[in-house]
Amino acid sequence: MTPTRSACALAVLAAGLTACVIQGPDALQGAETFENYAVGDAPAGPWTVDTANGAVVVDDTHAVSGTKAARFDIAGKGGAFLSTGGARSGRMRVFLEAAPEGDVHWTLIEARGHRPSDGHIAEVRIGGQHPVAGGSRLMANYETPESYTDTSAPGSDCWHHAAETDVMPTGRWVEIEWSFGGNAVVAMSIDGKPVPAMTVKGTGQGCLYQPSDYAWELPQIETINLGWESYQTDGPRRLWIDDIELWN
Repeated sequence: MTPTRSACALAVLAAGLTACVIQGPDALQGAETFENYAVGDAPAGPWTVDTANGAVVVDDTHAVSGTKAARFDIAGKGGAFLSTGGARSGRMRVFLEAAPEGDVHWTLIEARGHRPSDGHIAEVRIGGQHPVAGGSRLMANYETPESYTDTSAPGSDCWHHAAETDVMPTGRWVEIEWSFGGNAVVAMSIDGKPVPAMTVKGTGQGCLYQPSDYAWELPQIETINLGWESYQTDGPRRLWIDDIELWN
């Protein structure tokens, strides 16, 4: 399926792409509407379900295309993701019941793979953290997770906060588009409108384990994780995702 509306424009402008082509055989082909799964089952096919204190099932209480969507339930600190082969750009519809009211770092989209320079795993994330008026403020995050179990691996945990008015919408379906790579490590839009303050070019605003000018080296994207993860104590979290498209 050829991406429509602003998706190609976002990818070409922010990621330096020349065309929008769906990723290869290990990734999603076309649009995922979850209509081919039974209610109550976990999505399969191109998807792997990855949970920690959470669950992913097909549900018919909220949907955009057809009658079904994937529902993600997280009981507290932890996560629930659908994972598939890597792609640099994508679009999906998201219905988040409510955002964290406390200072909770959360992730909605995660690109993961090995860095060309040193072979270490890096993760580039789109999510949020700080509670502000109207919801949870959006944030991009760069992490090198091997450092938590291997002292020879580089630490990072870098951040780039959007404007205080850039929040994750709740209580309704929203369209999230994103792009990783090219002229920007991260770029995104909500309901077809770019969020300029979420664009990261080269470096973010700071890092917990590196200087603030630490480069966000994009990995060779091998996996895309879509769903929710909370890294601090959080209340129960529920969201639905529908109409997923991925491309390079």
